[in-house]
Amino acid sequence: MAKARMRCSGMGLLFTLAALFACSGRPVPSSPHTLTIAVENDIQTLDPAILSDPFTSRILWQMYEGLLGLDAQGVPVPLIAESWQADDGFRRWTFKLRPNVFYHDSPLFADPSHTRPVNAYDVLYSYHRFAAGFGSFVFSGVVEGFAEYIKHQTDAVKGFVVLDSLTFQFRLLQAEPTFVYRLASPYLGIMPPEAVEQDLHQFGRTICVGSGPFKLLRRTETEVLLERNPRYWRQTRGNLQQILFRVEKNPQLRINQFESRVYDVLQVPIAFIPRFMQGDAIKPELANRCRLLRGKTYNVHYLGLNCRDLQDIHLRRAIAFAVNKEEIVRSLLYNQAQIAASPVPPGMQGYQPPAGLPFNPDSSRLELAGSSYRGAPLTVLVSDAPNSEQLGQIIQSDLARVGIRTTLQKLDFNSLLSRIFSGDKPDMFILFSEWIFSAPEFIIDSYHSERWPNPNLFGYRNPWVDQQLNEWRKKSERGQINAICHRAESVALSEAPAVWLFHLYNIYVTDHRLTQFSVNANHYWDLADALWQEE
Repeated sequence: MAKARMRCSGMGLLFTLAALFACSGRPVPSSPHTLTIAVENDIQTLDPAILSDPFTSRILWQMYEGLLGLDAQGVPVPLIAESWQADDGFRRWTFKLRPNVFYHDSPLFADPSHTRPVNAYDVLYSYHRFAAGFGSFVFSGVVEGFAEYIKHQTDAVKGFVVLDSLTFQFRLLQAEPTFVYRLASPYLGIMPPEAVEQDLHQFGRTICVGSGPFKLLRRTETEVLLERNPRYWRQTRGNLQQILFRVEKNPQLRINQFESRVYDVLQVPIAFIPRFMQGDAIKPELANRCRLLRGKTYNVHYLGLNCRDLQDIHLRRAIAFAVNKEEIVRSLLYNQAQIAASPVPPGMQGYQPPAGLPFNPDSSRLELAGSSYRGAPLTVLVSDAPNSEQLGQIIQSDLARVGIRTTLQKLDFNSLLSRIFSGDKPDMFILFSEWIFSAPEFIIDSYHSERWPNPNLFGYRNPWVDQQLNEWRKKSERGQINAICHRAESVALSEAPAVWLFHLYNIYVTDHRLTQFSVNANHYWDLADALWQEE
């Protein structure tokens, strides 16, 4: 039997952090300052298994960790798992857990220490919860016995296997040489069964027990207060003892309160970029008061087309040709975005997406003339998320210029998500995705018909594209995988299941007293290593 092995150790990561810590001379004293962060949307559940809101995720990810994470280059690195290997031609993946990762202190644990180590049975329990929740698409069509479990034909997923208390194995339906990229998302946080089963209705509300660098101290409808986890397994450089996340939906109030030092960290709303930036840098007159971070994360903003209702490819192509992405980036986004042709950010694991359908009103009119469209208005669903309604209005004008009538329907962001994930989609919808994957093949899998309704939110279907998306798993070389994905996506883009608009640069401003704050490509905010230094 073919056998392939891949190994990775966390020693290099731990050595680097330890060396950095040692170079500082001595530990930085704890800061009494409570870091206060504005949150743009209502706080959703803090249960990792059912979280779908990218705004709440930045809170949750401070409390939970998965087997793996991502480094600054988008490469998987060890977290709870200290090493892994692939066998049986990339069909079996075995993960060895660290023995020194403890859960947050909680009276839920019977041990006098009120905690216990994370073990492989917790991984088994957590992944079964993901299988039945929002994270089901991570394993669908990949892990042995997953389909049977989802259909309630079995009580457990056959391909989730505990070998011993610190060893967990995935058994796959077919070879997948890049499987680890599925597991590097911070959404896949490991949780203890005791915490969930204690009160399922309160887990994710008042009960949150993970192994991350911060733990829950208090939660209300509009605030979440975290405090540092003294048992955290990794030696960190940060000195923040408490972090307060507070809901503030009004962007003007967020800005005013940041400038008044009520908030210490702020993701800058696009409309306020000129207030803080000159070109791509902080305005000189603000440099002594705040810091600016311009981050590129794995995101895409897009106009989704409901292919189950809009089956006319000519109409979908007419819509795609009509949208002026360059004007959107210039006039609405102040050039703080990269025009998108694909859901995949350019350069991810060396992948360069196909060109797609460019802005061309004449081509749009030709496609429209060859379509079955007869002038009835199409519904575009927008939300209260930043830029959504403005995007809808711009696209509405672009489409009107070529003869396509639309009406905008606005919902709050969480209601929009619920409607789309339920399959009750309008003709079109404006949404953004922050990808949990850092490999292009998993994002391009959004075009696969078997991935409907999530992540194939459009209901797109093309048997040849499906066949190509099944082929890359037979390859182990990155160049071969990318080439297959490029062929499949070229065809999918020509049929316009969505209009991929732009990859937004995330702009953050922080109080100048905060240093070592960083954001990785998964939009994970590293607050464990952040330092607060009083003036």
